[in-house]
Amino acid sequence: MEQLVDSFIKRLQLFSPEETILVAVSGGPDSMALLHYLCSIREEWSWNVTAISVDHGLRGQESADDLAYVERICREWDVPFVGATVDVKGYKQMGGLGTQEAARKLRYQVLENEMSRLAADVLVTAHHGDDQIETMMMQMTTSARPEAVQGIPANRPFGTGRLVRPFLILSKKEIEGYVKLHDIDPRIDPSNKDTAYKRNAYRKNVVPYLKEQNPRLHRHMQAMSERVREDQAYIRKQAESVLEEVDFGTEFTKSARFSIETFKTFPLALQRSAFHLILNYLYVDKTEDISYLHEEMFFNLLNESKPNAELHFPQGLSIVRAYDEVTLSFAKKADHTSFQYEISVGETIEFEDGHLSAEWTEFAQEEGTYDFVCDAHHVQFPLLVRTRKNGDRMRLRGMKGSKKVKDIFIDQKIPAKMRDTWPIVTDSRGEILWLIGLKKGGFCASSESGVWLRLHYENKAVT
Repeated sequence: MEQLVDSFIKRLQLFSPEETILVAVSGGPDSMALLHYLCSIREEWSWNVTAISVDHGLRGQESADDLAYVERICREWDVPFVGATVDVKGYKQMGGLGTQEAARKLRYQVLENEMSRLAADVLVTAHHGDDQIETMMMQMTTSARPEAVQGIPANRPFGTGRLVRPFLILSKKEIEGYVKLHDIDPRIDPSNKDTAYKRNAYRKNVVPYLKEQNPRLHRHMQAMSERVREDQAYIRKQAESVLEEVDFGTEFTKSARFSIETFKTFPLALQRSAFHLILNYLYVDKTEDISYLHEEMFFNLLNESKPNAELHFPQGLSIVRAYDEVTLSFAKKADHTSFQYEISVGETIEFEDGHLSAEWTEFAQEEGTYDFVCDAHHVQFPLLVRTRKNGDRMRLRGMKGSKKVKDIFIDQKIPAKMRDTWPIVTDSRGEILWLIGLKKGGFCASSESGVWLRLHYENKAVT
């Protein structure tokens, strides 16, 4: 067994000499074997090894005895010991969590705090190959995303350093053989056999059958876990090139915006990875509520024929498509209220994004998209500036007949969310003169008049 673990440690470079090692020990066979093994090589590596045991308070005196047992063995093996007791039942009720989840969160809080106090480099836990099988089988069962089936990492950042699991290369049977060989008398937690917990059910009903088919399955699963993690790390790195095409918002108003056309130029694997990297940014890595169904909805949004569409994801995240542009944000949907103002010559009306002014001029020439000029004989005052109404139509310059304002918005690819607040200028008869910045209308072509009405819109974003 020792040779397998030694080789595993060296291959993955799990440890370095002269590190401070904190070992999580429950008193069970796995963690006692781990502590014994680390103690056997601590001089060789010049390690400072400390054991920590957490009593979850779920089994009364029995779990308190487990803590006392670990403390006694640590004295015999000359290992510094830290003990802690947590209130899982109270934490579970307060947070609305399951027993196993509440116990895990509290346990890792204690472990992280102790790592910080000791300035430890490494936290070591006794997860083994059979645990890896259970984990990966559960992931396969609950997730349709292949990249989510990665198992337990042998080495990952944690607290002030790293969390390392050197026993992932071993089977439960191999650990039991080590315990017997070295006359270790561990404590047994009866709750590990309670199949009301999902992991225990897999341990009892699924893993034994699979290991009958392949006794070395734990090594196969570990190799698969390592390969998937390496592949996914590479894909994520490549997906960063996709993120270069994404406009991210500020730290205070987190959002992401990109062009569908540009996004889809990348391979689908990178699109998927980029999608989840964007979600990690927006959710700050807390994406437990995101499933493969959300991913499918997202890609359907990109590929469907509708130019305007919207999705609603957990925690209030909105994904809005407006023609070629997609925006992901937690921004609250604005209350679009209609408006109608009168504007007289010599006045200026302020809008959120700009302002509109009206004046008389002796020059009939328009200076661009945001200028509207018309001779006074073809305008009936007062002028109105308003939002659109159902059935709005306008007569476009140079065209016969009229056209629906709704169709103009569609032709110009104006996002649906902007249409209800787009300013429209009419005269007192309701004749639409100007769909500001988009289309100009009216019979404004008389060279006889020397007095012209000039409307000018100035966009604040431009200035």
